[in-house]
Amino acid sequence: MKKNSTAFQLITSIGTKVFVLFGSFIISIITARFLGPEGKGIVTAIFVIPNLLVSIADLGIRQATAYYVGKKIYNPTKVYSSILLMWVATSITSILIAVIYYLTGPSEQYGWLLLTIPIATIPFMLLNKYIEGLFSGLQQVNAINIKNLIGFFVNLITICILVVFLGLGIYGASIATMLTALITMLFSVIIIKRFVIIEFKYEKGIAKSLVSKGIIYAIALFVLNLNYKIDIIFLERLTTPTDVGIYSIGVSLSELIWQIPAAMGMVLFSKSANSKLENEAVNRSTKLLRISWIPVITLSLCFWFLAPHIIEMLYGNDFIQSVSVIRLLLPGVIAMVVFKILNADLAGRGYPLFALRVYLFALVINMILNFTLIPNFGIEGAAVASTISYTIGALLFSLEYTKQSNIKYSDLFIMKNSDIKLIMSSLYKILDKLKRRR
Repeated sequence: MKKNSTAFQLITSIGTKVFVLFGSFIISIITARFLGPEGKGIVTAIFVIPNLLVSIADLGIRQATAYYVGKKIYNPTKVYSSILLMWVATSITSILIAVIYYLTGPSEQYGWLLLTIPIATIPFMLLNKYIEGLFSGLQQVNAINIKNLIGFFVNLITICILVVFLGLGIYGASIATMLTALITMLFSVIIIKRFVIIEFKYEKGIAKSLVSKGIIYAIALFVLNLNYKIDIIFLERLTTPTDVGIYSIGVSLSELIWQIPAAMGMVLFSKSANSKLENEAVNRSTKLLRISWIPVITLSLCFWFLAPHIIEMLYGNDFIQSVSVIRLLLPGVIAMVVFKILNADLAGRGYPLFALRVYLFALVINMILNFTLIPNFGIEGAAVASTISYTIGALLFSLEYTKQSNIKYSDLFIMKNSDIKLIMSSLYKILDKLKRRR
C-alpha cells in the first residue's frame, strides 16, 4: 500500500486519532480527578478565548497554503517565508485582543499570573496551524499524525508531573497545555525544514494571495468554532466554574463520536486540495459518509446507555450530571458527522463560503437559545441549544452540498452495492492477513 494513497493515509490517520483519543480520554480522567469540577471548569474557561482567537488569527492561511501548495501554484519555500512574517503579526495582535478580553472580568476572577499561561500559548498554536497547512499541501499527512502523537505524550507526561506528582493544580494543567503547544510547534519547524528553506523574507504577492484566499476560510472556521464554544462563554458568565467543569466533561466525551470522521476529513482535505477532477472528490467524500453512518450510530447508542456507568466509574459522582449533557448533545453530534466529512471536501476544493453561510445562521440560533435556556435550565439548556444548532447546521449544509455537487440527497445517506462490496472486500483482506500471521 503506497504511503500517499488515500487508503494508507486514512488508516494511519484514523489509527493515530483513535490512539490519541484514548490517551486524551485518560488525561481527561486524571485532570478531572485531581482538579475536581471547579478546577476543570477554570482551565476550560481560560483557554476558550485563546483557542477562538487562534481560529480567526489563522486567517485561513492553513487552508490557503494547502490549496496553493497542493495545486503547485506557489513554491513551498516562498510560502513558508510569507507565513513566518504573518505569524509574528497575528501573534502580537491576538495577544493584545486576549488581554483586552481578560480585562472585562476574568482578570479579577482568575488573576494575571494564571491568565499569562493561555496568552503565552497563542503563538505556539498559531505556528502549528500554519505549518500544518504546508504539510497538507505537500501531502505529508503522516507528519501531522506524528505531531499529534508527540503532542499526546508531552501532554500526558507534563500532566502527570505537574498535576499528579507536584500538585500544581490548575497552574500545572495550564502549563502542560502550553508546553504541549510549544513542543509540537518545535517538532513541526524541524520537520518542515526537510521540504523548505527557512528564511524571513517578504515575497511580493504571496502573502496577499494567502490572506485573500484564506480569509473566508478563517471567518468560516471562527464562526464554526464559536458555535462549538459559545456555550462555554455563556456558562462562564451566567453560571459557576463547577458547572463549566461538569459541562466540559460531557462535551468532550460526546464529541468523541465525531473524531473519527474528523480524521477522515483531514485526509479528504489534503486529497481534495490535490484533486484535478471535482467528481473524484465528491465520490470519495460521499462514499466515506455513507460508510460512516453504521459505526457512528451504533457507537452513539452504546454511549447513550453506558454514559452513567462511564461517568461514575471514571470521573466519580462529582461529575454525574455530565450524563444528561452527553445524552442531550448526542443527536447534534451525530448530525455534525455530515458536516465534518463534507466540509473537508468543499474546503479542500476551495469553497469555504458554504460553511460560513450555514453556520453563521446556526450560530445566531445557538446564541439566542443559550441566552434563553441557560438562566432557566443551566448546563442542560446549553446542551439543548448546541444540539438544535448542530442539527440545523448539518441539514442545511448537506442541502447546499448536494446542490453544489449536483448529486441526489439520497447519495449522502443510502448505502450502495459498491459500498457494501468495498466493506466486505476490506474485511476479507484483514481476515486473510490475520490467518497468514497465524
